[in-house]
Amino acid sequence: MLRNALSSIAISLMLVVPAVAQEQRQEEALAEEVLLLNGFDTLTEDQARNLAKAPEGTAEADPNLANAWSRLGVRFFAPEPVFEAAAAELADLASVEELETLRDFFASGLGQRVTALEEASQTPDMDDVNQTELGHAILANDTDADRLEALQRLALAFGTPEETAAMSLNTQFVFQKALNENLGRAIPEADLLAMIITQQDDMIDRLRTESVAGKAFVYQSLSVDELNAYSELLESEAGKKMYDAVEAGMAQELHSQMRDFAAALGAAIGAENI
Repeated sequence: MLRNALSSIAISLMLVVPAVAQEQRQEEALAEEVLLLNGFDTLTEDQARNLAKAPEGTAEADPNLANAWSRLGVRFFAPEPVFEAAAAELADLASVEELETLRDFFASGLGQRVTALEEASQTPDMDDVNQTELGHAILANDTDADRLEALQRLALAFGTPEETAAMSLNTQFVFQKALNENLGRAIPEADLLAMIITQQDDMIDRLRTESVAGKAFVYQSLSVDELNAYSELLESEAGKKMYDAVEAGMAQELHSQMRDFAAALGAAIGAENI
């Protein structure tokens, strides 16, 4: 009797495990398809290219750091691991039905137009274009209250200024902490955190000013109905899970790359100072 019961359990497990694995593979494939359709691969390439360059003002403040950054940056910031981490997070967070909802939107005519506009705004040709300034000019000449409301809704659908600032400052803290450790700078963690937090209010104010203007430039060819349709997707449970996954994947892999980069910078600067 016990042997028969155990045999039944074993057979059930043999049937369940392949089904679970098949569903997991389906979710992983769908997650990758969604992120390719919405241009996340282009975004990670743009991010890697920007991170490989020393921030503005570094050359004047610390020439050694700027020189080491320009030599080493291209070797440490790779887009593929960030994409893969985000896809894995999305596959874990979202159901097959939610992933199909996302795929269907980004595969639609509107979804493909959205992706094309976002990718166009992230090309190297746009590096020297002040999209925020151009967006403010568009807003100044547009008296359509419904369009302004739709742009404001879309800006919030991407994340509040407080959320965006928190993610940015957290990334800055991770990098600066690792860099200080590798340069032998004895700055207590609490003091470093306090220094970085002082930027928070100004960053939030700047994001409030810039986020809607940026959207006005990037999505200037979309109608009010199309802007609201995109916002509706981002505000849905599927859309929220997509951006939660993207943020988690980016933080996980980007923070790892930044720690490795900080170690290399510390070694390079230390060698120069010998």
